[in-house]
Amino acid sequence: MAKKKEQTALVYNGRPLVKRGNEVIYGDINDKFYIHIRILDTDKEKDLELATEVVVSLMEGVKIVKKAEREGIYRALDIGAFWLEDALANT
Repeated sequence: MAKKKEQTALVYNGRPLVKRGNEVIYGDINDKFYIHIRILDTDKEKDLELATEVVVSLMEGVKIVKKAEREGIYRALDIGAFWLEDALANT
């Protein structure tokens, strides 16, 4: 009998990170707050596509609480992680 392969999710700072197309969700959408990142533009570097312009939003359900544009996915995750930790700590 073949072993069932466990599926692992990508995690950043202890929270799930899911990408689908040009959108990234950081955090659990079942929590009161989560981060939504939309990739607006990419550049091709060798065989890799890198996000160059993104919009990061702190979401409360379907409502946008905070929104900012950043250069690159790392900067978006950096501010998003800060917003999310702050928002969840104050609930």
